[in-house]
Amino acid sequence: MLNSRTFALTNKLLLHFQMKFYKRVFLSLLFFLTLLTIGILTWYYLQGPAHQGLVRSDFADRPFKIEEIVDITPVADKPNIVFILADDLGYGDVGYNMQTSINTQHLDKLASESVVFTNFYAPSSICTPSRFGFLSGRYAIRQGLAYPFHHVNTSLVMNIGSRVANVLGAVDMRGEHNIINGIMQSEITIPELLKLADYKTGVVGKWHLGTISQDDQFHPFNHGFDYFVGLEASNDDWPVAFYDNDEKVLDDIGLDQEHYTQLFTDAAKSFISENQNEPFFLYLAHKDPHQPFFPSKGFKGKSKAGAYGDAVEEFDHSVGEILAYLDSLNLTENTIVVVTSDNGPWFEGNSCGLRGRKGQVFEGGYRVPFMMRYPRKIKSAYKTDAPAMGIDLLPTLVAEAGVSLPKDRKIDGINLFELLADTTNFVSTRPLFFFHDYAFEAVRMGDWKFIETNYSYTWPIPLEHPNYATKGFVPTYTPPEKDTTINRLDNWPKLFNLKTSPYESYNLHTRHKAKSQEMQRVLSAFKKDFLDNPRGWVDR
Repeated sequence: MLNSRTFALTNKLLLHFQMKFYKRVFLSLLFFLTLLTIGILTWYYLQGPAHQGLVRSDFADRPFKIEEIVDITPVADKPNIVFILADDLGYGDVGYNMQTSINTQHLDKLASESVVFTNFYAPSSICTPSRFGFLSGRYAIRQGLAYPFHHVNTSLVMNIGSRVANVLGAVDMRGEHNIINGIMQSEITIPELLKLADYKTGVVGKWHLGTISQDDQFHPFNHGFDYFVGLEASNDDWPVAFYDNDEKVLDDIGLDQEHYTQLFTDAAKSFISENQNEPFFLYLAHKDPHQPFFPSKGFKGKSKAGAYGDAVEEFDHSVGEILAYLDSLNLTENTIVVVTSDNGPWFEGNSCGLRGRKGQVFEGGYRVPFMMRYPRKIKSAYKTDAPAMGIDLLPTLVAEAGVSLPKDRKIDGINLFELLADTTNFVSTRPLFFFHDYAFEAVRMGDWKFIETNYSYTWPIPLEHPNYATKGFVPTYTPPEKDTTINRLDNWPKLFNLKTSPYESYNLHTRHKAKSQEMQRVLSAFKKDFLDNPRGWVDR
């Protein structure tokens, strides 16, 4: 038998070897996880943006003097302009589209006084490229801008998590794959053009065109605005700094967001009050109803549609306050008011039965409410089914101020008042293009919409993924019939007649191959033109 000393020694030895074993297991596991992490990050960075024949120099700035490329025509009594943008508001989230769960009384009243476009598209199905399109009149891909902007100084855990989420299709987290991390100095915005006509310009709310706290060149002051109160990025992209003009008031708004809708409304009214005696342009970009939802106490639990509905009702209330304030200052008659959304609904929200959601080229991702009131020119309210897009906003608004379009670049949008004057011609001949990432995915002409392929973005987990290469700058374009990554349970391309199939339910590609081929040629021609001249420069 073992004595107590021998027994103790034996236990000590066993414990020693046991500890060494566990230590080895732990170190091996740690080594494995380290290699796995490095592998994931390496794989992620190697996969894209992949090669499409483009290089960074294709997107270089071009020196210009704005006064030399724009003509000014004197206009008496120039209109004020108020552009109100919702964030992720669905096509079916407004009462005038037969929605009954959310009270949108102010939006509905505005629609009854406006021209309402029933076939209006955001410039993109995700936020940052869409905002660029509204303000520049150009497709965001012309700046190599295909993703939302995100903070790059996030933790390793957040970086890994975001990449996994992106692969699964939950969110687009590849913001660093844009050409640069904010709107370029060579782009010309609505406020820059209006300032030539002596407008005062202000932006209130969500900017999301570059992280100001990391690079001041992306500040709205450097892109035509005189006044800025709001957030530098999206309300879910923490840390999100809050700015009062050029002063950073908060490094991060965090979860304290209940008061921001009213704060933005008050700031917008303050800007209007200060500039009521001269022409002004106000861009009010609300955070609502983008998730996470933070309705204030007066709206929490008020709607029949949960927190999302509460956020929509608070947005609606803000619109009502702005309209009432214009009335109180006798500015309504000579003020253009535009209300729309930056894309379709995300996880919650009503697309009115339209196929797809935020991040997809299907109608639910791109088609949004749009109303424009201008009593001096739009004498009575009506609806039009003429297809239009957010890139049309710049040509429409600056023309009313007597400012021409820049002569040194392609402006992709058109003047909506010209469209309304000749609906038949524009409907039959004008193509509208749809993108996701760097893929040229779809085109609409008249009642027809052709989708060459679609790379999903929003849950559920997508069936299709882009075919990434390991080199180059932007994702590879692979024709659908040659892309082995596309799930063959579905059929591509797709052709829809939106007049007979507004929900994109029935693929008519096989039955109308001639129409498919025609629209594919239009899409291919635009792609070729883009690859030859990505920025859309024009020699004067």
